[in-house]
Amino acid sequence: MQLWIYLYFPTLQLDALYSEESQHPLVIVDSKRFQIVQCNQNATDQGIQLGMGLGSASALCHQLQVHPYDEKVEQQTLIDIAQWLYMVTSDIVLFAPQGILLKATNMLSLYGGLDAYWQHVSHHLDKLKLRFHFATGFSPFSAILLAKSGSNLLNQDKQAMTDILSRYPISATELDHKQVEKLSRVGVTHIQQLLELPMQELARRFDIDLVNYVGRLMGQFKHPMTFYHPPERFQSYMELLFDIENIQWLEKPLRKLLNKLALFLTLRNQVAYELQLTLHQRDQQDGSIVFTSASGDYLAERWMKLCQLTMESLKLDAPVQGLTLSLIRGGELESTSQDIFSGHKRQQSELELIGVLQAKLGKESVRKVAPNNDPRPEHATILCAPDVPIPIKPNLSHARAYRFRPSLMLPKPEPLNEKVSIIQGPERFVTGWWDGDEMTRDYFIARSHSGRWLWVFRNQQMQWFLHGLFS
Repeated sequence: MQLWIYLYFPTLQLDALYSEESQHPLVIVDSKRFQIVQCNQNATDQGIQLGMGLGSASALCHQLQVHPYDEKVEQQTLIDIAQWLYMVTSDIVLFAPQGILLKATNMLSLYGGLDAYWQHVSHHLDKLKLRFHFATGFSPFSAILLAKSGSNLLNQDKQAMTDILSRYPISATELDHKQVEKLSRVGVTHIQQLLELPMQELARRFDIDLVNYVGRLMGQFKHPMTFYHPPERFQSYMELLFDIENIQWLEKPLRKLLNKLALFLTLRNQVAYELQLTLHQRDQQDGSIVFTSASGDYLAERWMKLCQLTMESLKLDAPVQGLTLSLIRGGELESTSQDIFSGHKRQQSELELIGVLQAKLGKESVRKVAPNNDPRPEHATILCAPDVPIPIKPNLSHARAYRFRPSLMLPKPEPLNEKVSIIQGPERFVTGWWDGDEMTRDYFIARSHSGRWLWVFRNQQMQWFLHGLFS
């Protein structure tokens, strides 16, 4: 016997968008029929019920907050739930806009039984703070019927589940209204009566859809399924509940998007190096902000700190109505600790420091000094990207040349205007002939009368210049 678990989220839009407004009476209204389809507890306490017209609800509560029902919001939230559940279970089927079906059969041996499996799933779901009903079933339709009826049933006995199913009216099934009316005209009002009819009789008197439903309900017919697979590319859109004109106020919705990103990366054992936040602005072309992490990270909190540093110097030129967070560049998660037992040492790594500086100053404003193979002092070092690895020790062939070099080089050599004592030298440089910038100089290490250690040179015209200072 196959075992299925159906999760039914009857107030998905309400819980996903307006859970923090529970102190006010709030309802979700079907824009076509103007009927209440979802309401919070505060609205229920005012006497508002599901299916009630908007006019009647407004008469009962003058402070009622009304929002239109948006199926797309629930579908996107359902995908987020499926991605969250994918961390603890596989074989997930989306029943948009308010249901998720889990194939539990293959997971029972992994978790050691139905109770242990459901404990892991329910505990994982509780972190999302969404209201839902659940039920097991020996077929997808049986689990759906029991869950939508609010039974919260957890059972592996097929006969017991069949007995419970038979008590429900036909209206509780997934059959459309016309089929329910046809069955009612011939006296079939409950599932027990429907199951007592032979399949041949159903096929003769009713259409094939009813036969297929009964066969799938009882597990006699195969139920075609399209299982959920997490997307390969991360891009998440969030519509804001109101226009935002202060960029600091974007931090709260951005944190929710970063939590989704963290889940995406965790499932794949990856880190993100570069993100793009697209700002959908009213009466304005969409703007974008790029966030980078030199070390790569997957944790939402660490990304949030980098985002805050980047956004604190920015200003909005138009109100923002929505956000889209996209993963631009990512990679595999690599261990940064040489000892797995050492734990977190609470020390900022080089790449983490680079990431903070880039977030604060801008990516193009942070550079690393690297040695160059050109022997001319003016060209001995170059500025490169901060994530380029630089060997700590110089090449052995240049070890002698790097041993006595000043820590501070002047942008341009300056005439030497003070008396000095020569300590070491000369070191002759005859180079640059290959690109036309030829030079012939004799360099010395000198000490001034004030105690400074200087790097000076003499050219062919016997002129003396100061080029660097030792620390």
